[in-house]
Amino acid sequence: MKAFATFIFLLAIAAGPSRPSHTGEAENKSCKDHPQVIGSCFDVYGRLSVYNGAPTLRIWKTGSKRMFGVSEQRFHQEGYTNIPEAIRNRVNFETDLIGNFLVCPFTRLRKGEMQMICVESGENLETRQRK
Repeated sequence: MKAFATFIFLLAIAAGPSRPSHTGEAENKSCKDHPQVIGSCFDVYGRLSVYNGAPTLRIWKTGSKRMFGVSEQRFHQEGYTNIPEAIRNRVNFETDLIGNFLVCPFTRLRKGEMQMICVESGENLETRQRK
């Protein structure tokens, strides 16, 4: 019985309150939990690039004319992140990021319009110098 009580105590300590990040702020909730997401998240294989104009971050879906806009302004909401910092920090005007992105929609897919999304995660990401 004493071992069980010790186990429960250690489990409670491990599951204690979330710790602040290294910047001193509480961690933001992820994209998929954003209250303005209107549908299921989906995978996109493409190139994440920085552009002039809004939105600045865009994903071009490889093999198509489809462009997704990563909303960092219109759908910005305190306490949520629209793109993980680990991904955001790897792309700039000189460097693109190519790979698999899990994205969640803020707007409906419409022909001829850029669909606004947030990025939940990325896999198999490769940086490439922009030409």
